[in-house]
Amino acid sequence: MRQLRAEAYGKDIGQHSWVTAEEVLADIPKLNLSSESRLLDLGCGPAGPLTFIAAETKCTAVGLDVSANAIDAGRARAASLGLSKQITLQQADLNEALSFTAAYFHAVISIDVVLHLRDRAAVFHEVFRVLAPGGTFLFTDAGVITGPVSSEEIQKRTPHGYAQFVPPGINEQLLERAGFRVTGPTDLTHTLIKSAAGRLAARASRRSELETLEGHSTFEQQQQYLQTVLTLAERGALSRIMYVAKSP
Repeated sequence: MRQLRAEAYGKDIGQHSWVTAEEVLADIPKLNLSSESRLLDLGCGPAGPLTFIAAETKCTAVGLDVSANAIDAGRARAASLGLSKQITLQQADLNEALSFTAAYFHAVISIDVVLHLRDRAAVFHEVFRVLAPGGTFLFTDAGVITGPVSSEEIQKRTPHGYAQFVPPGINEQLLERAGFRVTGPTDLTHTLIKSAAGRLAARASRRSELETLEGHSTFEQQQQYLQTVLTLAERGALSRIMYVAKSP
């Protein structure tokens, strides 16, 4: 899997979505983190980007994910990097209220997770509550509808469970209603295209190994999913947008 990530993304930082190391490096200055800061990652997965940011900034970090396996993998990764004292990982359902006091974190990130949440407006309100004044909320949404999408394509695009796609402007409206000041969306669809194409090719090159691990049907479903993501992005139908919002 490390080999696959290196081929797909160019640099392996333990990522599991569409994000690249270059993107995370560019995001770090926007978060204004220091060794005195506290960072929250919503939907951290196996904590690839979170450990990368924590190592770069020396901040204290908390990662939440619904998957117990992802949390276990993240803890092992943090330990291997000597970051166990710096990073806390907890299993949590992000559709429920966050278990932190108000104004506790200096920054919150969520990489390609928001489209899987059932009530993003409620999540935005919770993030606003736990952010300190002047704090930053940075997230990416790979499910912004910017062109025609068929029902068949939606089915192929969502083999991993619940997903909620939104038109442009909705995230900004909901962020502002939660109290945030939005500094402007950034189109990162080019990163998704690069990552999806890379993952598709890397997996195809190791088809026999992956079919042994995953089974034939799962392998084919994953390839169909990646091809659908790539096709929709190249066609301009589904875009990946980054949002940076400030707590006043």
